[in-house]
Amino acid sequence: MTNTERIRSICKIIRKIFIYPSSIFQVLKDETEYEKYLHKKYKRTLFPTTDITQFFQDNKATVDNYTFLDGSSLITDLALLRSLADSFNECVYLEIGTWRGESILNVAACAKQCVSVNLSPEEIIARGLPEKYAKLHGCLLNNERNIKTIYADSTQFDFTSLNQKFDLIFIDGDHSYEGVRSDTQKVFPLLKNENSIIVWHDYGYNPEKPRHSLIAGILDGLPVEEQNNLYHVSNTLCAIYTKKKLKSSIQDSSVVPNKTFKINVEVVPFNSSKLNF
Repeated sequence: MTNTERIRSICKIIRKIFIYPSSIFQVLKDETEYEKYLHKKYKRTLFPTTDITQFFQDNKATVDNYTFLDGSSLITDLALLRSLADSFNECVYLEIGTWRGESILNVAACAKQCVSVNLSPEEIIARGLPEKYAKLHGCLLNNERNIKTIYADSTQFDFTSLNQKFDLIFIDGDHSYEGVRSDTQKVFPLLKNENSIIVWHDYGYNPEKPRHSLIAGILDGLPVEEQNNLYHVSNTLCAIYTKKKLKSSIQDSSVVPNKTFKINVEVVPFNSSKLNF
């Protein structure tokens, strides 16, 4: 969840409590209600977990342009995205919700074309957020030839205007139930073929704890006949849609590790003067 979403969610909660004081109970039980909703409608409250290593080449993956700052995806999230993109020949990638640009830059390293749909700085400021925070969106991008940025609200944007299909789609925008459902409904027709994949970020609050409101948004946004093609990827905050049948299992709430990861850190200077803060 990005800072924008956190602030927006907090403001929404405060406003709701101020107008309807009794609603604080509703706020506290929202996730429980979504869990009950999932159990009643779908007879399940989470997706089966599939191992991340099957997406890596020789159990290895590369991640660049990582800031280790607030709101960043997990390193394993970016490793998954980059590995998935690399599995396609000349991958065409769509991303909804770009924070500093870490995810799209990692995919762009091996993709033919990347498209980002994100709120403009002006729209972010208009929603009551600081100008500096607005300018940080996409701050790592540097006119990469294979990255195209479209400033729009994904819930209002006409994706058919892109006149394009995609191999890999990453949904990391509005994390509310309504936002996830809307984005899911809109992008599903944009999949290029049977091998195309959708990835949702923040499927869980952490790699072990599912986020039921987001799961409900995914399921309600997908066609019924496609809902058995959903998985949580181990060691990540990601859920994926794929037609490939993957080995999976239901993950326990307290996971016993079956692997560790080796990370080599190399510091790369970044010129932030161009941001004009």
